[in-house]
Amino acid sequence: MKKDLVRYAISFTAMLLLWWLASIAVDFALSGPKSSVLPNPVKAFSALINHWGIIWPNFVRSAIRLVVSLIAAILIGATAGLIIGFEERISRFISPILYLVYPVPKIVFLPVILILFGLGDISRVIFIFLVAVFQVTISARDAAKNISPQWIKAVRSSGGNKFQIYRHVVIPATLPSVLSSARISIGLGIAALYLAELSYTNVGLGYYINNSWKVFSYTDVFAGILAFATLGLGLYLLVEVLERVLCKWNYLDQ
Repeated sequence: MKKDLVRYAISFTAMLLLWWLASIAVDFALSGPKSSVLPNPVKAFSALINHWGIIWPNFVRSAIRLVVSLIAAILIGATAGLIIGFEERISRFISPILYLVYPVPKIVFLPVILILFGLGDISRVIFIFLVAVFQVTISARDAAKNISPQWIKAVRSSGGNKFQIYRHVVIPATLPSVLSSARISIGLGIAALYLAELSYTNVGLGYYINNSWKVFSYTDVFAGILAFATLGLGLYLLVEVLERVLCKWNYLDQ
């Protein structure tokens, strides 16, 4: 754990240094109002702290939208994926549908979702869910498909039924892949959240960033970006804790 903290500290320091150097380079290359397009880290963090009273309600609304969407995507995607991967008959029917729908940019469904479910949070949650769920489903399916037949035979030879095979073999075997795909889904979900909050809403970090951009308040733009980063980091750390608790066998040598 201490090594992880040191690694995070080094990465964070390196990121701040690169950000600062990039800010200096932009200030040197540009003049006038454009020179503030990339504020340095001190200005961005100061804006985040000073405007936290305004940012906080937007942060909370975005966090609720994202967390609800990701929980649904992980639970439904993991369940569907392990069943599709383990049950060959179901896989033959469902896998072609996954291959057909997965590459389609989910943004094309947003107008339809807004028409069907209105302009409220439900539409945004459904959109983010669609963006995130396929990654989890396919990862869980592939992991379940690659389970060693010897493990299944061992449970069956001990008198285990299908429920026990799922409990003792399929779920533990797919869990690491599900949690890995959950990390990817966090990034995809945040990107989808930003897109979903650009219009037809007056609250959320996406709205806050877009509104700040319209009035050329670049420090507030980066304050919103930092808030997004904080949200993402918190979710990443939560997944890492869950992985350490639920997949202890992956950390036996550490």
